[in-house]
Amino acid sequence: MDNEVQLKLGHVPLEAVCAEQGQPFIHISPGNKDLTRTLKCFGGDIQAPYRATPMYCGRVRDVVIFGRSYITYEPGLAVLRGQAHRDHDIGEFVRFYVNDIMQEQRSRPEVMEECCFLGGQNNFGHFIFDFLCRLPAFERAGVLHRFPLVVHDDLDDVWLSFLELYGVARERIIKVPRLPASHYKSDWITACPNVYTSDTYSFWDDGIHDMRRKLLANSGGVGPEKVFLGRRGARHRRLVNEDELWAFLESRGFAYPDFTGLTAAEHIRQVRSAKVIVSIAGAGSTITYFAPENCAIIELCPPGIAGGFASLGGATVIGQTFGRIPTEIVKDDTKQMIDFDMTIDIAVVSQIVDGELRRQGI
Repeated sequence: MDNEVQLKLGHVPLEAVCAEQGQPFIHISPGNKDLTRTLKCFGGDIQAPYRATPMYCGRVRDVVIFGRSYITYEPGLAVLRGQAHRDHDIGEFVRFYVNDIMQEQRSRPEVMEECCFLGGQNNFGHFIFDFLCRLPAFERAGVLHRFPLVVHDDLDDVWLSFLELYGVARERIIKVPRLPASHYKSDWITACPNVYTSDTYSFWDDGIHDMRRKLLANSGGVGPEKVFLGRRGARHRRLVNEDELWAFLESRGFAYPDFTGLTAAEHIRQVRSAKVIVSIAGAGSTITYFAPENCAIIELCPPGIAGGFASLGGATVIGQTFGRIPTEIVKDDTKQMIDFDMTIDIAVVSQIVDGELRRQGI
């Protein structure tokens, strides 16, 4: 890519695009500037760097949408701010831009029907906090049930069942390829509800609570009180001594649910009654968003993961008791550090688990 094209790319608020096009722009929630919040933790209350996300929704015309709703409405002009789950360096968008429109010329899909762009990602954690929590924003803007919802065509049917459980009919879903990016005649876009910068996490509390209440109400059923979210079969970040850990947890009456092939309602049912959850850090741990407000979540994670949304983000907003036990990484020259396998001190876990079981009276 030449410098002339790269220099045109920049951070442009969606509101500015809507104003220039004469299209509607709706402020859904102003957010606030509170930078800290108390998070209940089995090690004692802690202050979490936090603020609420300002939420908005706008309609744009004649646009191409890349990835997590980075959009262009003129060649080389990108809208990034507030659209993705974190602040992206402009170079990152340039690389995506190159990958899409500077590659072999392929016919760009056209969506002529007015719609709402959701997109989506085949990673459970990102799907929940990046995408599913956008549905309440579209709903509050009055467009979710008026127009079709656009998703990427590689989304698993399980993820689509979460949309259906929220109330989006399958026949109202339009599937588009992730690449090449599609062109839209008229499209509604909303901000990403949960965003992180280098030092602060921003959550849209209402979005998390609205999404959670609706899916809990529509799922029904009762699940186990004690749940272990393991990583059997995972390719990366496995717990080498998981069998030893599971032997201890099984002796305490924990359930080890298998989520393979389950619908959204069946996913939620596995944790909706839980009082104590032990989880190995990973995308699947975000299912704890649907655990009760008084649930204690004990997460085993690599020592390098200090933040991250997943179950920590949910606990911060929902009010669950949350704590992390650092693991020991197993170095592997064939993997990136974030993908290293781990081991855990079973004695440390057993002491904390037994303490939480006593506190919960189970």
